[in-house]
Amino acid sequence: MKRKNSGGNCLGALVLGIVVLFGAKSCIGAIQSHSGPSDDSGKSPSAASCPTRIADELPSGDGAELVKAFRTSNKQITLCRTTAGELYYFGEFSDHREAGIAMHAKQTSDGYEATNSPYRYVIHDGVVTIYRSGTRIGQEELEDEPSPE
Repeated sequence: MKRKNSGGNCLGALVLGIVVLFGAKSCIGAIQSHSGPSDDSGKSPSAASCPTRIADELPSGDGAELVKAFRTSNKQITLCRTTAGELYYFGEFSDHREAGIAMHAKQTSDGYEATNSPYRYVIHDGVVTIYRSGTRIGQEELEDEPSPE
């Protein structure tokens, strides 16, 4: 009985195994790079920092991350998250004629909301609506603000 040469089959299987291994490694790297934070801080590696002058006004604001910033015709709204995970709304006049105010905020299903009793600020559908004791007292259109410095 004559034995068949199976060396070619083993070499082919080895090459195929190496190709599959490198392909899987590539896929895992791609998934990890798009899955969010890669460290234990909870911050996205590419997240912008909350402006220092605003972070200084937040409780434990050192290292806060910029979430979103908006402007109206004369005001600026900056949302920042502290390293402890607390979300803050910082509202101020664009010309800085008065000190801004920081207040706890929360993300809602369709925007953000912050309260500084008796006032409540609701960001939704490109506007901020201001309520005092439950009564709407104002509404202003918002524009995204890329750099709230």
